[in-house]
Amino acid sequence: MRMTDDELFDAVLARVREGRPADSPHRDALPGPAALAEVEVFERIVGCPMPPLLRRIYLEIGDGGIGPFDGISALQDEDEPMGMLNAYVEYLTEELDPEIPPPPPAGVLFFCDMGCAQWFLLDCRHPDGQMWWWEEGDRHKLDLTFPQWLESWLRGQTWTGRDGAEVIDSLKLSEESWVGPGVTEGLVIEVPDNP
Repeated sequence: MRMTDDELFDAVLARVREGRPADSPHRDALPGPAALAEVEVFERIVGCPMPPLLRRIYLEIGDGGIGPFDGISALQDEDEPMGMLNAYVEYLTEELDPEIPPPPPAGVLFFCDMGCAQWFLLDCRHPDGQMWWWEEGDRHKLDLTFPQWLESWLRGQTWTGRDGAEVIDSLKLSEESWVGPGVTEGLVIEVPDNP
């Protein structure tokens, strides 16, 4: 039986209180919660609401650093170019280099860095946050939402090694349009000069 969003939130909060917000040990303290204004800026720039469970985690527990590996990215990070919103604005506004893989479509953000050019991406166009897999520019939509991804982590799922690769391969959806059921079409992205 799947955990509810409230159960997932409580389980994440318990891990944070035990000093285990992410898989890798943190050198710095977990960042405090994001301000509501930061979440609203995120949603305005991305063009759709943050999935409800994720929004609650950012607002009530911490601005990143929670989850697999080093945890989910901070919304914005002046010292880290890969803060989730920073990276999003950068790849939406930069000129495309034909030598590198194209960025994800609007509404899809680099979300959790696994290292070695591997990322979990978050598709905010889906109400629960569709998860994607990115490996050196090869991207796949997964049959996995953010709550399911979080529950898998809480239950001990590892995403590395042969077993992790097999799990990810089993979740990859067939080649398809990047717009599907439950996904908002025709996003209008507003990118301010200085988010």
